[in-house]
Amino acid sequence: MNKTNKFKRFEKWLLVSVVNILSNIKKFFTAVGKFFIHAMRQKITIMMIPHSEKKVFNFKINVFALFLTFLFVFGGLGTIAFLSVNNFNTSMKYRDASIKTQMNEKKSREYAEMLNDVIDNHRLFKGKLNVLLSKIDSPTIQYMNNVEAEGLNQGGVPNLIDSTEISELDQERMEVNGLIGDYHKSVQAFSEINKMVDNYNKVLKDMPYGCPVKGFYTITSPFGFRIHPIHKVLDMHTGIDMAYLSGTPIVATAPGIVDKVDFDTYGYGWYCKIQHARGFSTLYAHMRTQPIVKTGDKVKKGQIIGYMGSTGASTGPHLHYEVRLGNVLLDPWQFISSN
Repeated sequence: MNKTNKFKRFEKWLLVSVVNILSNIKKFFTAVGKFFIHAMRQKITIMMIPHSEKKVFNFKINVFALFLTFLFVFGGLGTIAFLSVNNFNTSMKYRDASIKTQMNEKKSREYAEMLNDVIDNHRLFKGKLNVLLSKIDSPTIQYMNNVEAEGLNQGGVPNLIDSTEISELDQERMEVNGLIGDYHKSVQAFSEINKMVDNYNKVLKDMPYGCPVKGFYTITSPFGFRIHPIHKVLDMHTGIDMAYLSGTPIVATAPGIVDKVDFDTYGYGWYCKIQHARGFSTLYAHMRTQPIVKTGDKVKKGQIIGYMGSTGASTGPHLHYEVRLGNVLLDPWQFISSN
């Protein structure tokens, strides 16, 4: 029972307090309103005295009207200032955008000129590339050409596009795609050429290309018909004579196996014959002494096999050098000069 009475008393006290607070708030705002109404109803006199002092102008104005006038004036000035600043910022942004646009247009023109130069140079490149591709028997390149020409591995309903509807950017993109396709073929062509060069180099390593004399020499008698220097008759010179000081090193012009080492009193003198791969053989004659290699030895390209001399049918220190393919005599100079 006591708890119920206490709660009712508290409830009454709380209600009275809230009512008093609301009443005080109402009185406060009523007093403020009356103050402003009283202040606004007051009038002030504005006097204007010209320099001539003949007539003085004065007029009364309500404080509320004066307040509204100042409010509109300053509001208008603030609005004008805000719009002016905003317009200035917008004009600056527009100027920056205009400068960037001009720079982009300049870069675009430069890129267009560069692209045109690339396309012009590519036309020359493509012409030479087509000539090169026609000389390369490559299934991969042939397949790439077929795909480009016939559209292999492509399907679906053909899309007919009016060329007038293609934008300039799309046309440039198509041209660039064409360039990329040609470069893919050129990469494949270079790959095929590299394989050919590797195979060619392997063949060259086995062929007697190079000079058999290590150092200086003079050609005293080329390959072919000549008057024999000793017998004074028309003679077929089966090799080439390379003369210099006695003892000048003689080297093998290709890797191979020594096929014969012998002495011919009335002909080659001390000589050495080497058998090479692919049917080639070389002969080195008129050495000063017996060759420093023997039959059956494996020799490397550039390895010293003997020294220049004048043994056999010779009029002075020189090397008689022969090149054969099978039993066919070849002009050694074409192998020496091609090195």
